[in-house]
Amino acid sequence: MSLQEMFCFPLGLLLGSVLLVASAPATLELPGCSNKEQQVTVSHTYKIDVPKSALVQMEADPQPLSDDGTSLLALGEAREEQNIIFRHNIRLQTPQKDCELATSVQDLLARVKKLEEEMMEMKKQCSAQRCCQGATDLRHHCSGHGTFSLETCSCHCQEGWEGTTCEQQACPGACSGHGRCVDGHCLCHEPYVGADCGYPPCPENCSGHGECVRGVCQCHEDFTSEDCSERRCPGDCSGHGFCDTGECYCEEGFAGLDCAQVVVPQGLQLLKSTEDSLLVSWEPSSQVDHYLLSYYPLGKEISGKQIQVPKEQHSYEILNLLPGTKYVVTLRNVKKEVSSSPQHLLATTDHAVLGTAWVTDETENSLDVEWENPSTEVDYYKLRYGPMTGQEVAEVTVPKSSDPKSRYDITGLHPGTEYKITVVPMRGELEGKPILLNGRTEIDSPTNVITDRVTENTATVSWDPVQAVIDKYVVRYTSADGDTEEMAVHKDESSTVLTGLKPGEAYKVYVWAERGNQGSKKADTNALTDIDSPQNLVTDRVTENMAIVSWDPVQATIDRYVVRYTSAEDGETREVPVEKEERSTVLTGLRPGVEYTVHVWAEKGAQESKKADTKAQTDIDSPKNLVTDEVTENMATVSWDPVQAAIDKYMVRYTSADGETREVPVGKEQSSTVLMGLRPGVEYTVHVWAQKGDQESKKADTKAQTEMDSPKNLMIDQVTENMATVSWDPVQAPIDKYVVRYASADGETREVPVGKEQSSTVLMGLRPGVEYTVHVWAQKGDRESKKADTKAQTELDPPRNLRPSAVTQSAGILTWTPPSAQIHGYILTYQFPDGTVKEMQLGREDQRFELQGLEQGATYPVSLVAFKGDRRSRNVSTTLSTVGARFPHPSDCSQVRQNNNAASGLYTIYLHGDASRPLQVYCDMDTDGGGWTVFQRRNTGQLDFFKRWRSYVEGFGDPRKEFWLGLDNLHNLTTGTPTRYEVRVDLQTANESAYAIYDFFQVASSKERYKLTVGKYRGTAGDALSYHNGWKFTTFDRDNDIALSNCALTHHGGWWYKNCHLANPNGRYGETKHSEGVNWEPWKGHEFSIPYVELKIRPRGYSSEPVLGRKKRTLGGMLRTF
Repeated sequence: MSLQEMFCFPLGLLLGSVLLVASAPATLELPGCSNKEQQVTVSHTYKIDVPKSALVQMEADPQPLSDDGTSLLALGEAREEQNIIFRHNIRLQTPQKDCELATSVQDLLARVKKLEEEMMEMKKQCSAQRCCQGATDLRHHCSGHGTFSLETCSCHCQEGWEGTTCEQQACPGACSGHGRCVDGHCLCHEPYVGADCGYPPCPENCSGHGECVRGVCQCHEDFTSEDCSERRCPGDCSGHGFCDTGECYCEEGFAGLDCAQVVVPQGLQLLKSTEDSLLVSWEPSSQVDHYLLSYYPLGKEISGKQIQVPKEQHSYEILNLLPGTKYVVTLRNVKKEVSSSPQHLLATTDHAVLGTAWVTDETENSLDVEWENPSTEVDYYKLRYGPMTGQEVAEVTVPKSSDPKSRYDITGLHPGTEYKITVVPMRGELEGKPILLNGRTEIDSPTNVITDRVTENTATVSWDPVQAVIDKYVVRYTSADGDTEEMAVHKDESSTVLTGLKPGEAYKVYVWAERGNQGSKKADTNALTDIDSPQNLVTDRVTENMAIVSWDPVQATIDRYVVRYTSAEDGETREVPVEKEERSTVLTGLRPGVEYTVHVWAEKGAQESKKADTKAQTDIDSPKNLVTDEVTENMATVSWDPVQAAIDKYMVRYTSADGETREVPVGKEQSSTVLMGLRPGVEYTVHVWAQKGDQESKKADTKAQTEMDSPKNLMIDQVTENMATVSWDPVQAPIDKYVVRYASADGETREVPVGKEQSSTVLMGLRPGVEYTVHVWAQKGDRESKKADTKAQTELDPPRNLRPSAVTQSAGILTWTPPSAQIHGYILTYQFPDGTVKEMQLGREDQRFELQGLEQGATYPVSLVAFKGDRRSRNVSTTLSTVGARFPHPSDCSQVRQNNNAASGLYTIYLHGDASRPLQVYCDMDTDGGGWTVFQRRNTGQLDFFKRWRSYVEGFGDPRKEFWLGLDNLHNLTTGTPTRYEVRVDLQTANESAYAIYDFFQVASSKERYKLTVGKYRGTAGDALSYHNGWKFTTFDRDNDIALSNCALTHHGGWWYKNCHLANPNGRYGETKHSEGVNWEPWKGHEFSIPYVELKIRPRGYSSEPVLGRKKRTLGGMLRTF
């Protein structure tokens, strides 16, 4: 039997004796809403009597609880061991000062009523003996922590209880596997927390910016992340970017603080318009999903249309529009369904256009134009026309024809000219789309064509030029036998020479003008050539009384030749005919030494050719008995017997053994002459002959030997204390050697030989301050020339070992070693810092001198010379620097400034502090603490900076005005030293100033073409010099840039050009042409020439505080004017 049957059967037998007791034994006072905390306890009990004979075993009831927690028993319950009691205990804890207790109690009573109804239903079921039939043990009655089910005869435990009779108190969620259950409470394992140990602790305790709920941080509004440590971005970047420390970094295509905005499209423009379409374009963007294009007629936004354009397109043609209508076109970028702000464009479609137009007739000065009328309404037309090479010069109004076509005849045009014609349809004052066409007038033909200056083979043809613009003229000429030639003549010519014509021939000549394939009408004339004359007329085999004359035959058909020869002396003439087949003839009966003129010409009927002529000169006799006498070093007399023939002159030629030749004429009456300009000791060959015109007699000859000459212009130079150079003009005669002898005043003599090729020698071993007599002569074999002599006075040797010693702040001692020469004394000179020079004369016994009253920390140049009478030795010098200056040899202007020189001006610095390498520079002691070494200045434009490479290497200009210090100096200043230099660029206009500073500046060596290196920029002028960083220097004659052309040549300067520049301080002063002036592009662009520029350097991190005080000095400030 089941438990239900065991339980329900005896229970059903006893239903008639059921006692129902309902009570509320411990109810506290409810009304009053007192401050005392209140509670309500409701007990609801069902009791069922069970006979002792039943098999169901009962346990003692648990005692009800009193208000103080003790158990209470209802009257009689303790004695009724065989009862089944169903008891519900409900305890309510009332809130302080809460007047809602009555409502809560009403709700509770409603629930109790529902429980009563459920128990009544149970009684009915048990009374029907459906449960507990045959049950023998009823002690397990859910322990008061559950509900017994008659259907299953088992307990359904309340939350928090478990077991078959609900006797065990349960832990929430079985402690989630992260703890152990003790008396219904979880003891959690670390680090878990919570009633059911179900949650780990929140990370970083939510960083103080949130609340921890079940192990998860609930962040405050402005924070996010698992531990609430990150600041939240506006709108969480709208899902279009990522957040970093509260700032949105937007995806491509989005913008704004919260990345909610799509980038606005750029560059919307109209490319083309027609009557019914608009072609628009914009700058492409890879950051969008697509574009949204909309358009509508102006003022009719309601009729607008919208088009989605793929992102790959960046243009779109809007079709099916109305002609002559103004449209508003709007473009938006779209990304992730978000549209950008629009960009607008206002564009108008074209008006209706005309049909086809054409030129129907062309003349030299008119064009007939015709066109089709359009289908749209037109009131009239405007017709404009003008030459293609110029602007439109005329406009006429043409009424619209009622015919399908309109026309107009344009007159008064220039021949051969192409005209641009425009026809514009008009509707009121509104112009429609024009139609364009071209027309060309015909070329006019040349006029007044004539031929003149006709020869045997040429003729000149000329004409009046045409009015039309042409490419050329064409001339064609045809002979009587049909030979034709054609030639082109430049359009600016109005005549030409016809060449290659045949003598004695008639020609027909045509002339016309051409332009392209267009030609004018032909004009014509006639030309008849002359008979040609004999050519290459020559005479040969001339003797004293005859000569042969020959010629080249003529081309023309002739009858004969005629030869005429005439004497030049008395005019005697003879004339002989020669057959047309002959080419030469013999002239006989000539007289010796006479010149004849010979003429030859051709004849045909009465027509004669031009006469060809030549000369024939009979031979003359030569001079006899030629002799030379009165020979000296450079002259000789030559004489002869005169010739018998009539002559013009004699010619005398004399030639030296080495081939030098001179030729002189001598009058025909003379029979001797003096040969001048001969060289001594040279043998000459002398020729004499007679001349008459170009005719010469045979030559007579003889020999002449000149005397040897002596050295001339003996000079002494390059005289020192122990040597001198003697030089002379070499002798003209061939010699073996020279001999030099020099003797001192006390008789000491030396003699030295000198090679014949030399004209100077050095006299060695001389004593200082001694006068010598020097002799020089030439020798050849045992022959000697005359002696030349001069005097030589050696220089005084200077003092030696000039040194300063015992130098204090205001004094110093100078010592020296005396010279070896005999002297009268010394002159000591020293210069003060202000430029004052003081000179002291000392005795010859003095070897030391003390300078007193000197300035502290100053440098004094000192020089010392020895003297004897008015003669001076060489100058020896040194410097004496008094104690006080931190840098006795400052290497730049910053060290000059630290030597307490506070005034801007010229100073001497020493490269790398080396006293042997002085350099004069201009120091800027005013700008930004001073200490700047200035290496470039432009302020007047008076100095041209467009110079060669060598000028920029060495430097040019005045450091007090406009100048360039030099690339070698810049290299030496900025390299080879541990000092790191910075560079400053000062720029000024009349009202503005700016500057740029780079924290590193260095110029490489000449081997590296003075490559520029600059560092980081700061300043107000903008960074232009970084563009030139790492580039070599370029001038117009040394191209080291990367541009296709020479940047220095095109930008008129020298600079570290790249391709080409952002800075051009050495450009053309005052030039406003793009990139050619004095430019600093970030400040004033490429088309403004800056009137004042100054470039300077100083050590990086320089401090202007001096170490030692001293008297200030200056060479003047710099007045900046422009």
